[in-house]
Amino acid sequence: MSDSVRKMINIVISLLAAIIAWTFVVYNDDPMTEVTYKDVPIIFEGEAALINGDLGISEVSATTVDVRLRQMRIHTGEITADSIKIVADVSNAVEGENGISLQISGPENTQVIDASKRAISVFAEKADSVEKDIIIEYEEGNAGIEPVTTSVTSRTATVLGAESEIKRVYKVAAQLKNGDTTDRARNITTTLKAFDRDGDEISHLIIYPGEINYYAYTGITKEVPLKIVTDEPDDDYERTWRAPETIVIKGSAEKIQDVDSVSTTEIKISEMYETGDVELEYDLPDGVYLANESKGKVLRIKVALKETEEETEDGTDSET
Repeated sequence: MSDSVRKMINIVISLLAAIIAWTFVVYNDDPMTEVTYKDVPIIFEGEAALINGDLGISEVSATTVDVRLRQMRIHTGEITADSIKIVADVSNAVEGENGISLQISGPENTQVIDASKRAISVFAEKADSVEKDIIIEYEEGNAGIEPVTTSVTSRTATVLGAESEIKRVYKVAAQLKNGDTTDRARNITTTLKAFDRDGDEISHLIIYPGEINYYAYTGITKEVPLKIVTDEPDDDYERTWRAPETIVIKGSAEKIQDVDSVSTTEIKISEMYETGDVELEYDLPDGVYLANESKGKVLRIKVALKETEEETEDGTDSET
């Protein structure tokens, strides 16, 4: 063995010995360390009890806290922000501003040394509720596809919370990730969430039911012409109406490929004597469904008494 090789081996052995010695000293003579975990989320408990008292949370001063833990060095790689629990119990809040102490705890064999907040302000106001149809959709909208669902345990949800927050509720949705469905139906359970018109989730609401179960598969969407079917009135009223010219349907590729148009069920405009809106219902083929974006479409009808020949001659009802 040459001197250079022998020298290199000695260097490697010396380095290994130094690392082992350092590790022994750190983990035995000084086994503890302090680590700060950023943006640990606050868990709000007691919101259902607050709603039962006819109050809801409208605003909070903070939703996350930075926490510093004293812990064993050997466990540093195993502990994350998710390992820390921060609880704000709002069950005894009153109307107006409340100071709520935070209960902060770390994993076993750790100690909470410091936290950026030990208490927060919680604002409560009178509660209200609203009922919404449940939309089952992908988290990220995908052009051309949409989940098709059957055997849904509930199609509507009741949302309870502070009056100001209830006014913001635009929709209640069960959101799926894009890869949660395939072309074969599978059973899925999804937690319900409430969103505002901008698509932002609204916190501090109670939703009943909290989750729904259903079967879902990936459906193909297609825009087709809409045929409005009405009866033919024969009375003293003049009726004019406007309605969408197209709708979007969904289903398996096999089911919708031959669908060139969709008709409404017959709308009895002869029974309408006031101006207003009529929600459309459709005559859809088996296995074809209405896409979410086309739900809630209406026919807008204007109703007025017909002018008689006598009224026309003497100028009655004419513009001045």
